[in-house]
Formats: sequence, C-alpha cells, structure tokens
Amino acid sequence: MNKLFEDSPAVAKKNSRCLAATRGPHESENGAPTKRRQLIHAKILDHSGPMASASLLGANLELALWPARALLSDRLENSKFCSPADERVGLAHGWLPIGGHMGNVQYELVRGMFLSGDESQLVNVYGSPGAGLIQTNVRLGANEELELEIWAKVRHHPVTLEVSLRPRPSRADAYSMAEGVIDTAYWKRYRVPLRSMREDHEAVFFIVFKNRGVVIFDQIHLRPVGEPHLSLAVQEAIGRMKLSTLRFPGGCQSTNYRWHLGIGPDHLRPSLPDPVAKLRAEYGFGTDEYLTLCHAHGTKPYITVNIGTGDPEEAGAWARYCTDWYIQRGLEVPEAYFQLGNEHYGIWESAHMTAPMYLEAVRHYSAAIRKNYPRCAIIGWGEPLCGGAGGEPATELRSLMLKEARSFVDIIAINRYKGQWHENPQEQFHNALDSVLKIENDLRELIEDCRAAGFPPRVALPEWNYWLYAAHWDGREFFEPDDAHHAFFVAGMFHMMARLAPAMEVAAYEQLINGMGLLLNEKTHVVETAISRLFALYRPAFPGEVLPLEMDTPNLAPGIPQVDALALRNGEGLWVFVVNRSMDETVDFRLPESLGSAESARCFSAKSVEASLEEIEDFTTTDGGWLLPPLSVTRIKATSHPLASPK
Repeated sequence: MNKLFEDSPAVAKKNSRCLAATRGPHESENGAPTKRRQLIHAKILDHSGPMASASLLGANLELALWPARALLSDRLENSKFCSPADERVGLAHGWLPIGGHMGNVQYELVRGMFLSGDESQLVNVYGSPGAGLIQTNVRLGANEELELEIWAKVRHHPVTLEVSLRPRPSRADAYSMAEGVIDTAYWKRYRVPLRSMREDHEAVFFIVFKNRGVVIFDQIHLRPVGEPHLSLAVQEAIGRMKLSTLRFPGGCQSTNYRWHLGIGPDHLRPSLPDPVAKLRAEYGFGTDEYLTLCHAHGTKPYITVNIGTGDPEEAGAWARYCTDWYIQRGLEVPEAYFQLGNEHYGIWESAHMTAPMYLEAVRHYSAAIRKNYPRCAIIGWGEPLCGGAGGEPATELRSLMLKEARSFVDIIAINRYKGQWHENPQEQFHNALDSVLKIENDLRELIEDCRAAGFPPRVALPEWNYWLYAAHWDGREFFEPDDAHHAFFVAGMFHMMARLAPAMEVAAYEQLINGMGLLLNEKTHVVETAISRLFALYRPAFPGEVLPLEMDTPNLAPGIPQVDALALRNGEGLWVFVVNRSMDETVDFRLPESLGSAESARCFSAKSVEASLEEIEDFTTTDGGWLLPPLSVTRIKATSHPLASPK
C-alpha cells in the first residue's frame, strides 16, 4: 500500500416578405418524390450599418450550487462538510456511514471548529475498528491517476486510516487502496495517490478506521493528479467559445456573495449555508480565478455587486481589488461592467425593495465603484415596476431610473426567460422561435422609453434563456435538454440582438456551466452543447457592422420567417448567417454574384427538433449557392468583395 504523506415589434416583418417560392416536391432519379427544396436569393442593401457589440455573446457564471461545483475538479460532493447533517446519523449531507450497525461509532457535525468554513466532521470510533465514512456515485475515468487531499486532526492519540476507491458491488476488489496515520491535534494536510482501473460513474470512496480514536475532518478532496482546483477541461472548453463577456457571480446568489471570502488559498475558503437558495455558497472559485479566466481568453469582466448583505464600502473595496489585480501583474486595467444588484424589483429577491430604495442604493454604490474602478460601465435595472409585497402597491422603477439615475448608471437592464409548454412538437418549436419576438418587443419598448426620456439608449439583457424543463425540485440540477428548440432560440436571439444595434449593448446567456448551461461537466469529461458550438460559430463576426439584408422567404407561422439571415462585416471579412427553420425543406440559398465565392462555410443541422445540432462536414453546394438542410444553422464567410472590408 502507499503511505499517506504530508505536504420583444417583430424584426421578421421588416426583414422578410412572404412571397411565392419553389415549394413543389422534386423528383429523384427513379421518379420518387423527395423532400421539398426552396430557392432563396438574399440581397445586401447597404454597404454600412450600426455596429453590433461583441458583448452580446456573453454568459452567466452564477455561483449557485451546481455551476459552482461544476467549475471545480473535485470528484467528491460536499468536500468541506457543510451543513446540514443527517440528524439521525450526524454526518454532513453527501456522506454515509459504513454499514448499518452504529453501536461503535459516533458522528457529529461540529459548529465553530473549522479551518475553512463553519463546521467540521467529527468521527469517533470507540468500539471495534472498521467503522468510517463513505461517499457513493463518485465518477472515475479509465486508468485515471488521482490524488486524495485530507485536512484533518485527531484527539488524544494518532489514528490509522485506510482509504480506497471501490466499485459499487460490496464484495468486489478495490481499485486502489492506501493507509496512513493522522498524527497531530492541529489541522494538517495529508496526501495520497489513488487510481481507477476503469471508467466508473458509481464508484465508492471509503475511509476506514484501523484503530479506535477520534478524527475531525475539515475537508477531503479527490482530484486528478496535477489538476488545480479549477477544472482544466472546463477552462479549455470556455476558451474554445471565446466568450465576449462573463457575468460573475451571476444573479440571485450575488445578493449574498461576500467577495473577500473567495480570495486566498483554496483550503481556507469556506463552503457556507446559502440563505438565497437554501443550498450552499461556494467560494472555491473566486475573484482571482475569475479575472485570470477573463484575461486568458480576452473576456470582458462583468461583475454583479452584492446589494443585500453587503454595503457600498464593500463594493468599492471589491472594485479596488480588481483594479489592483491588473496593476500588480503589469496589465492594463480593462473596461468592465458593474451591475448594481440583481432583480431587486422582484418579491422573490432576498433584498427586494421599492423603486425609491433601489435608486438610493444606486447613488451610493455607483459612486463607490466609479471611484475605485474608473473604466467601468454601470448597469442598473429598468423593469417597469418594483413589485409590491404583502398587498402594498407596486412602485414605478423604469420611469424613476430614466429620470433620476442618468448620472449614476450607463446601461439599463431587464432579464427575460421564455418558454410555454405545448404537446405538439411543431407548436413547441414555433413557441421557441416566437419567444425571440416577445423578448424583442420588450427590448424595443425599453429602448424607446430610454429615447423618450432623453436617456442615451444603452440596454442590457443580463439573463436570458428558453426554460421548459428546469426545476429546483426534480433532482436533475436545473437541467435543460441539448435540443433544437434551445439551439434555434439561441440563434434567433443572436440575430435579433444584433439587429437592435447599437442600442443593444450587452447580454449574458443563463448559464455557463450545468444548470441550463452551455457546458455540462460530467467530471470525467466536459460536454459541449450545441449552444456552446453556436457561440463559437458566431463569435468571430462580433463586433461587426450589421448590413441590411433582404430575401424572399415564406413564414412558418404568423410573424416567423422560415429562413432568418444576418449579415455582419468586420476586419475578418463579411459574415452571413443563415438559419433554415423548416423541419423538412432544404433551402438553396444564394447570395449576389457580385460578392464572389465564399472563402469558407460551416453548417450545423439537427435530425429533429428533439435532437442536438451537429456539424455537417461536407454539405452540398450548388452553382453560386448552398443547399442548407432542414433545421440548420450555416455560417458563410466572404472576403473577395469590397463589402468585406470595414468602412
């Protein structure tokens, strides 16, 4: 054995015309009918247009339980023994006793005795050896080299522990086993290498006492050898998307986020009870990791400030810390967004307030942030109303902000989630597309309200998503499927927001990882969804000039064109994105011959609305055009025409 060792008006009406198209069935070589094909010509009407911001292609990194855990490389749940404990047993949640007889062992979650948080796990084996604690459903990869890290101390005398990784069958041989001694009455770190023999998503981790004694565990981690506490696979997947901006620490959890707890050595950072979601507030990923991630990938910082359990001075200190972080590394301090709180207009918020209360908070927080991070753009909320609680009337928020807050905030924001349930698959797909138009209507109304009030229209959509399945109570960690409903909603949102340029400035998809996320961390690997592939597909075209584009396309449903196209131009070239929303018709898409031949083209298609988008390696081209399959998103890049050069 190894020994332990120390150490919202529809754009469709303006950009499409419902005209006759080639809709009759074609015949194959043997005369049998095939799927219908349409011929669609597109025209670029002007050589210039408004600039669509790169910040439209952002995402939320909300430090709720599931996303926070998914960022980390740890294979164990509740590694820092956060409450609550099982009142019958005394073990922190996620941990189980060995065996069904507990006459020789005591478990207690001890408040106030901790290295990194709020409590620690006491295990007192006072009878015969063999008792201990386990964790089930540990995910292992094939032939993985792993390292176990234990922070623990003893009472009275040293205790020998046996640690192992085992398959689920109780009589099967262990994959790997090690033994060592916990030998100090103060906190000390112990490390040991372990390994898996095969891929196993139901493995069991054991800690067995080889002699009587009391051990108090502060934290236990199991990570791949050489892996930092922030998952390398997650970092690489984020890098491939090249997100333009990343909102941190997200939405509702930001109301309770204490930034100073998320800096310094990881083993000293707490995992605390979270009063917002009644889960956990995780600080293993903090400001240093966030700014490092942003700098490494050219991502613009977007920080949501705690208005709830913090105060303006704390917000100013955080802004100062961010400024100093860049200066200490010899880096230029970049432009950054600072959002003043989260959804305080909603009665669900733990820091819900009236509109005048929010305006007063804006005054103080804005001054503290600008003083300490001068290159900031301040984002404030612009929902029409702050809800009234307990029968009290709602208060006017948007009108108050547009009238009184123009010297305190730069950008006005709303959040939008859409999704209504339909049993009919076609109606459900149309609902996903129509949801884009509903959000567009709300954004256009906000932009017009800004203009009418003399407020320079700069608007934000800090959270947006298509929400059908996710629930807090179903045990699936706020899951949404990786299907065409969500992918085509996202593509439609990209097109719509670009067309609202330049007033539409910043948006953040909800969520980056797990919990409705772009990425899913399965621990042994990271799944990149179709939506993450769309982010990577569109990102090179942003920022870009939005060039007016016209084409003849039928509608799938009232106000919903079958083909949606967007033309952008930047220093990289002319980009045309074409979305064929039909479930059964191929589109023969043509651009004007004056543009010349395309430099490159990529196409992603889904086999059905329930399936995910997958890239088509060699999709069919025609003379001067492209055959775009049903349910497809295609990016065409051209560089041979003067339009390809920015003005």
